[in-house]
Amino acid sequence: MRVDADDFARPCGDGKMHHEIKEILIEPGAVNALEEAMSEGFLKEYISPLLICDTNTCKATEKLMEDIFDRCQVLVLDADDLQADQHAIEIVENYMDEDIDLILAVGSGTVHDISRYVAFQYKIPFISVPTAASAEGFVSTEAEMVWNGQKKLIAAEAPIAVYADTDIFANAPTELNLSGAIRVNSSDTYLTERKISETQIKEGDPDTCEKLMYALLRSGVAGQAEGE
Repeated sequence: MRVDADDFARPCGDGKMHHEIKEILIEPGAVNALEEAMSEGFLKEYISPLLICDTNTCKATEKLMEDIFDRCQVLVLDADDLQADQHAIEIVENYMDEDIDLILAVGSGTVHDISRYVAFQYKIPFISVPTAASAEGFVSTEAEMVWNGQKKLIAAEAPIAVYADTDIFANAPTELNLSGAIRVNSSDTYLTERKISETQIKEGDPDTCEKLMYALLRSGVAGQAEGE
């Protein structure tokens, strides 16, 4: 399933578009399309990519993404007590070589917030590889950071592409995908639908998980276009 991000692009006052997302792909094997884009597609120009993940998401993806891991420098953050905070940013910045020209965020919300913040600071693009259908923020232009002990939204980079592989995110811990379903079905009007969705998600139903990811990404892209 390809999501046409251009359907949600809106010009702002200076005539520019609100986002530059080139591709959103939600399907089994989506990471194969990412590898193809890196080897012979629109990402071929980036010759020194950095892949950021944590110990959990590395374990969940390294076999399916073996060729991509081999192509990238890889930074694996300790998942225990990981936060998008100054300590995590310092770890990434200490790892950044001056030739790194692309970041791949392989994880859920925290890994994405860290990656998008660093990408913005270093003025380089990043790619989103969600490992759970847990939040709308994968395409956000803001990072939810813990700064000096306080939660803050800080200007950050939106991804230039999203590769959501059903074989990865449909097998995420159930509580993560359930949190995404609750976000989509937050209104009391949809309590019945939420129960059905939660049952199917608990069963790891791929079609339901794809619909959930689609709803989250579409909502996020629309919100980005509206400046939310």
